[in-house]
Amino acid sequence: MSQATTAVRAAPRRATQPGAPVRPKRERLVGLDAMRAVAILGMIYMHVSPTGWLTPGAFADKPAVLAWIESVASGRAMSLFVLMAGISVALMTGGTTPVDGARLRTARWRLAIRAAGLFLISLVVDQLSGMSLSILMYYALWMLLVIPLLRLSPRALLVGAAVAAVVMPLFCFVLMSFGREWPISPFSGGAQPTVGLMLLLRPQEWLAGLKQLLVGGGFQTPYAIPLLLAGLAIGRLDLRDRGVRWRLAGSGVALVAVSSLVSWAALGPLGVAQALEQTFSGAGPLRMPWGSLFVLPPHQLYAMSVPMAPFMLGVGLLLLTSLLALLERSVWQRLLLPLTSMGKLALTWYASHLVFIERVAGEPPYAFSLFAGMCLFALAFSPLWLRWSSRGPLELLVHRATLLAARRGEGAERVGGAV
Repeated sequence: MSQATTAVRAAPRRATQPGAPVRPKRERLVGLDAMRAVAILGMIYMHVSPTGWLTPGAFADKPAVLAWIESVASGRAMSLFVLMAGISVALMTGGTTPVDGARLRTARWRLAIRAAGLFLISLVVDQLSGMSLSILMYYALWMLLVIPLLRLSPRALLVGAAVAAVVMPLFCFVLMSFGREWPISPFSGGAQPTVGLMLLLRPQEWLAGLKQLLVGGGFQTPYAIPLLLAGLAIGRLDLRDRGVRWRLAGSGVALVAVSSLVSWAALGPLGVAQALEQTFSGAGPLRMPWGSLFVLPPHQLYAMSVPMAPFMLGVGLLLLTSLLALLERSVWQRLLLPLTSMGKLALTWYASHLVFIERVAGEPPYAFSLFAGMCLFALAFSPLWLRWSSRGPLELLVHRATLLAARRGEGAERVGGAV
C-alpha cells in the first residue's frame, strides 16, 4: 500500500481524535423564526396604524377593533424584537456553550462588524424613506453593548436584567419629571442629528446622534437593556430541552401574573388612577405621580413602567415556548412555513416595509387593507425566495460582509501577534 493511500485513510481518524472535536450541526429552531415574524408583523402594524378597513378614515374615527389591536401591539412588538435580539446574539456566540479564547475574540469582532452593517443599512433606510424611523440603528448599538457580557452566566444575566428592570424606568422617570434640562436629557436642546447617509460626513453631529441612541427615541435603549440581558440568558439555555421550556413557560405565567397584579394594585388600592386623572385634568401639578411607575401602559409610558419589562418578558416566554413546542411537529412546520420563512428574512422585511410605506403608500392615514397586503406579500414571497437562497437579501449582505471583515481582522491579529 502506498504512503499516499495510508495518509488518506488515516486523515478521518485523526479528525476524530481527542482534542479535535467535531461539532454536529444542530437542526434550526424554527420556533425562533416564527417569533421574529410575529415581532415584525406587529411593528409593521404600528407603522401603518390603519384607520379603516378597506379605505382609510380619520384618526378620530378609527374602528374600535383596529384601535384595540394597536393598543396591544404598541410597545409590545418592539419588546419582542428586543428580546429576540438578545437570544440571537447568544446563539451566534455559542448558545449553551459560550465561546472562549480565540473564538471569543472572533465572535466579538464579528458582532462589531454586524453592528456596523446594521448601522449602515439603517442610514440607507432613513435616506430612502426620508424619516428617522428605523430601529436598526438602536439594534446596532445594543449589539455593541452586549459584547462585553458574552461570558456571563444565565443567572448573572437574569440578575442584571432584574436590576435593570427597576433602575432604568426610575432613571427615565426622574429625567422626564425633574431633569429635562440636564445635559444627559434628550429634551435639553441642541440640533437634531442629520437623517440618512449625510450623517457620515458630519462628525460634529455624531455625539448628538449617540446621545439620541442612548436616551432618545422614547428612551428605547434604557427600556431595552433588561430585555436584552434576559434574551441573552434565554439563548444560553437548551431550548430543545422540554424541561427547560416548561420552566420558562411557568416563569412566563408568573411574570405576567405578578406584573398585572402590581399594576392593578397601584391603579386601584394605591390610588394612582385618581392621581393620574387629577394630573391630566389640570387639578394638580403637570407631573406624573411616583405611583405611576408601577402601572402598565396605557396608563404610563412603557419605558417608565417598572412592571412593563417583566410583563413583556413573560409574554415573550409564553409565546416562544408555545411556538417551539408547536413547530416540533412536521405538520405545523408545513402549515406555518410562510411565517417561519418570513422570520428568516426579518431584517429584509423590516427595512423594506419602512421604505415602501414612505415612498409607495403615500401620505397617511392608511387602511387595514394596506397592512394585510404587505403581510400577505411577505408571507408568500419568503418561502419562494428561500428556495433560491438560504438567507434573505439583506441578511446575505450582512453575513458576507461580516465573514469578509472578520477574516481580514483575524489575519491582522495573527500578523500583529507574530510581530
